[in-house]
Amino acid sequence: MPHARKPRNKAYRLRPARLPMLIKTQQTLAPLEAIIDQMERDGTVTVDPRGVPVFHCVADGEWYASAPAIAGMADFFDMWATRHDSPFKATALRQLAKRLDVGMPIDGPLMAALHAEIPALRRIGAGLTQADASDLLRQTQILAEMEARP
Repeated sequence: MPHARKPRNKAYRLRPARLPMLIKTQQTLAPLEAIIDQMERDGTVTVDPRGVPVFHCVADGEWYASAPAIAGMADFFDMWATRHDSPFKATALRQLAKRLDVGMPIDGPLMAALHAEIPALRRIGAGLTQADASDLLRQTQILAEMEARP
């Protein structure tokens, strides 16, 4: 005699689809890589009418200031390193953000450091859980707000 199953009383709930962290990492790092590619290709950065370096975010179609966004990325990855007891430091990202902010030239050694740092950023981003990434993003936003206060 076949084994009868008990009916489930739990209703099926469709969970919202989430992008895998590998794809989110690519979406996050793509603008940074586009900035680096443009600097290598043309020796230029895209600026707004006021002369502030900007980048285009494909995800939402908006333009954002490059220096604060890159500094925020460095904060995010440095917080990850602290939280996970890793020696990683986003030094090249910080240098790029500072140089873009004050209009300093981007030299060969910095470009080489950026190329060396990007694979580590990809590995870190791809290995994050959704909860860890969300919490780190929230902490980065809080840090930015605190630094913006006089």
